[in-house]
Amino acid sequence: MEIRQLRYFVGVVEAGSFTKAAGFLNVAQSALSLHVRQLEQGFGTQLLIRDRTGVSVTASGAKLLERARAILKEIRLTE
Repeated sequence: MEIRQLRYFVGVVEAGSFTKAAGFLNVAQSALSLHVRQLEQGFGTQLLIRDRTGVSVTASGAKLLERARAILKEIRLTE
């Protein structure tokens, strides 16, 4: 797991879709999708439910989201 993957995951959740997050994060949508897929593979569970209207967070994704926000906050405080 990389810090970048956590940032991308949080960005996708907060934006509500990969498309909106790609614009917000200035990253290709395919790259976002790849990094979230890698997180899911690393954790061995689905973190997001993808559909035509955007994304929603699974129970596992909600747990990761809470921890990822805390980790990213700590990183910001130390920079």
